Amino acid sequence: MKKLVPDKPKRKLFSRRRIQFAYSVLRWHGRLGITAAFLFLILLATGVALNHTDRLALDQRYITTEWLLNWYGVAPTNTPVSYKVNSHWVTELDGHLFWDGALIYEHAGSVKGALQVRERFVVTTIDALYLFDQDGNLIEKIVDLPAKISRLGWRDQHIYIDTHMGVFFANSTFLVWQRADRMPNWVQVTGAPDEIEDDVLRAYRGQGLPWERVLLDLHSGRILGIWGPYLIDGAAIALLILVCSGFYNWMIRR
Repeated sequence: MKKLVPDKPKRKLFSRRRIQFAYSVLRWHGRLGITAAFLFLILLATGVALNHTDRLALDQRYITTEWLLNWYGVAPTNTPVSYKVNSHWVTELDGHLFWDGALIYEHAGSVKGALQVRERFVVTTIDALYLFDQDGNLIEKIVDLPAKISRLGWRDQHIYIDTHMGVFFANSTFLVWQRADRMPNWVQVTGAPDEIEDDVLRAYRGQGLPWERVLLDLHSGRILGIWGPYLIDGAAIALLILVCSGFYNWMIRR
């Protein structure tokens, strides 16, 4: 009678092709993980920050980095044009008026001159004449003009304007315009000091770009334009692939 001997446990055998596939999965798992790690870090960091928007006051903190503001288009399209009026500076940037670097009027238009008459400051654009007090507060906007203004001048305490219909000067109320028979001193553009132009640029951009907006765009990928969200979608798909390939590698090593 033969003695029964228990069978030895069979080892798991892998074909050569299966082993090669397993190593290939492991290799691509590592490469994909390294590639996607940067995007994962951005998603994690921005997600955590956005969860604490109120505590971090992200909606009250603003970006001042010039290249990032330019990326978002928060930048002027033209260079500032300045006129020196006594010890003050009147600057026009993209149609906005600034008084010593502070915004005093929006969407005025292209400035053709600025000067002081008695206790008031006069600023002219193509279609209007603005009167400001010494603090830069608007007193009056005058649009009843003989024609479109090309430049501003003064003589004997009178305001002169040059138009395609000729040169005119106004009385003290700026309501009556008469054709001039003498030429005035025309106001010239003067380059403002760097600190004034810096103040103008900051005032033009307003408070700027809130951190919350930037982090939201980073988190969604919209900061990179129309293809940014697809990149974030790709990161999500990469995460799914990493989970599946990691689970597969764990299974074959058991």
